[in-house]
Amino acid sequence: FNGTGFQYDPSIEYHNHPLIVIGSMNKKCQYCNAFKWKDETAGMGCSDGKVSLPLLGEPKEPVKTLLLNDTDESKQFISKIRKYNSCFQMTSFDVDKVIRMPGFSPTFAVQGQICISS
Repeated sequence: FNGTGFQYDPSIEYHNHPLIVIGSMNKKCQYCNAFKWKDETAGMGCSDGKVSLPLLGEPKEPVKTLLLNDTDESKQFISKIRKYNSCFQMTSFDVDKVIRMPGFSPTFAVQGQICISS
């Protein structure tokens, strides 16, 4: 497919090509029950059961109402939720503490509330 973005051939069924089709996420991690692809590394994500995250609680208001109701406002929120999330992807953060854990890849984590300040 090298360069095919510029030489699109409508006769090729790209969505069925073996280089593109990776299958479904139907394997479960034996430690955390996360769904994985067939050839994905065992223990990837939870580090073979060494990392355990608590279950997410119920969302707080007003997000709970926006996610669970069937109002026009809720429907608009759900339809644009990816755009809202994307608003924060290029946000700069200030760090006052760096935690390094041996045996783990560097990870960016936020504890507390993220606010936009001027």
